[in-house]
Amino acid sequence: MSEHTEGAAARVPQDLRNTAAQIPPEILEVALGVSRVFATLDEEAARRYIAPDFVDHEASPGVGGGPQGYLTTARYMRTAFSEATWQPDDFFAFGDRFAVRVTFSGRHTGEFLGVPPTGNEVRVQHLHFYRVAGGQAVEHWGARDELKLLRQIGVFTPDHPTPADAGAALFAAEQAAGAPSLAG
Repeated sequence: MSEHTEGAAARVPQDLRNTAAQIPPEILEVALGVSRVFATLDEEAARRYIAPDFVDHEASPGVGGGPQGYLTTARYMRTAFSEATWQPDDFFAFGDRFAVRVTFSGRHTGEFLGVPPTGNEVRVQHLHFYRVAGGQAVEHWGARDELKLLRQIGVFTPDHPTPADAGAALFAAEQAAGAPSLAG
């Protein structure tokens, strides 16, 4: 592990550090380097661990990629959410790819996607997948619980916070009305 990734490794929970011992060192180094970009806005880490032709498949067509594009996204998130952290919860690697599940948390103190600051605290799950070549991340795919984030900043206020909750409420209403259950 290089001096560029040692600080990031210190923030990884012990059970993930045990898992990390089984990950190819070059993949682990890129994963930790990529995390430094968001964790500390480290421009050197962006240049070192994000390929010049890096493609972020979450970005709209025509939105800049490469180290600068990745760093710009990190800056935007840190501007929108003070006290922002991305805590790794799970980490997997296979071949030239790695996946990480993180818990993002912060306080909504800046404009986010047109939504003025609310001061609300947020805490949501993210899934990130990367492909690595030549010691750098070359592609990224991601998914987040955006509905939960929008609920937490007060933009989206559904009757039920998740489809599972809505289903449970519907089932309870059907049962109260005398509908037959699946149990027979």
